[in-house]
Amino acid sequence: MRTQSTLGKIAETTHEKTFGAAYVALRVLLGGVYLTAGWAKISTDWSAATYLSTAEGPFAEWFRSLAGNGVIDFMNEWGLLCLGIALIVGLLVRPAAILGMLLMALYYFAHFVSNTKMGYIDEHVIYAAVLALFAAGGAGHAFGLNAIVLGNLRKPNAVVKFLFG
Repeated sequence: MRTQSTLGKIAETTHEKTFGAAYVALRVLLGGVYLTAGWAKISTDWSAATYLSTAEGPFAEWFRSLAGNGVIDFMNEWGLLCLGIALIVGLLVRPAAILGMLLMALYYFAHFVSNTKMGYIDEHVIYAAVLALFAAGGAGHAFGLNAIVLGNLRKPNAVVKFLFG
């Protein structure tokens, strides 16, 4: 007797249309969260200096050393904005989600003591888990531009398949 994979069991019991709609809605809504966070930082005189200078936890010294660095500010605000756009339009979702998971890990560890005050799971961990789902699950192919781009390429190589997968 052949055993069925976990994904096979999930697929067997999933209502495809409802799941697809919820998956796309989650991608677009989370994209909106990142887009508005990035835009709020870009459109104001925002700096990560205060946040980083008050870092606490195992990597506090390293985070404090980054305070006031304009490159860090630029990468943070534009990274959030680009992550939001990628999720909303469904383009390059996998690399965006992977970089988003890294960003969430940095946010989590920058204020580790505060973020773990009520337990080890906070919003950064949840966001990273959802981004992992998007990275693994081809989220850009459900009402996204990834499917259009990949579908119009003749012989996509492994790197292109990874980026638009």
